[in-house]
Amino acid sequence: MKYSLILALVLTATAASAVDYKTQIAPIFRNKCYACHSVTKKVKGKLALDDAELPNQIGAGKNIIPGEAMKSTMFINCTLPSDDADVMPPDGKNRLTDAELDLLKTWITEGANLTGGGAAPAAAPAAMPAAGGVLKWTSSDGKVIEAEFMGLQDDGVLLKIPSTGVTHIVPLSRLSPESQEQAKTAKK
Repeated sequence: MKYSLILALVLTATAASAVDYKTQIAPIFRNKCYACHSVTKKVKGKLALDDAELPNQIGAGKNIIPGEAMKSTMFINCTLPSDDADVMPPDGKNRLTDAELDLLKTWITEGANLTGGGAAPAAAPAAMPAAGGVLKWTSSDGKVIEAEFMGLQDDGVLLKIPSTGVTHIVPLSRLSPESQEQAKTAKK
């Protein structure tokens, strides 16, 4: 659970996500889920996936657990066998394609961000070796994450989350002065 919160923090801070909610995930919900899960049509199982209602479904203990696709009821139910009583959509109707499932899984794993997206997480530069393995990084608002320093890029720090292996750009301005200095020192 700690790493899911850390991943959500990093993704929120960077607003860089390989999957964009508005252009890639919302259309899946509209086309495959709204017939049963929209306030404009009907709401089965107390699950509404409209843009305004979706934040109520995201978080620890909810249908979408940021950073934890394999623990998110939303994703699990969409991947169940067709004959399972909990499969979504039910009765083999309008099942998500493999590509749609991959998008949904990636979106959840990246933190289920509703506002960011469009740009893929930054790739670590090949010439910049990691400096000292996993280090603690403190955000400007005092939250601490553990990530591997992968280098500096423009005004950002490339940090690799150990649990996912994904590298993200975190703006230097979003880090505490101590973590900013740690990034500048690690570069040398």
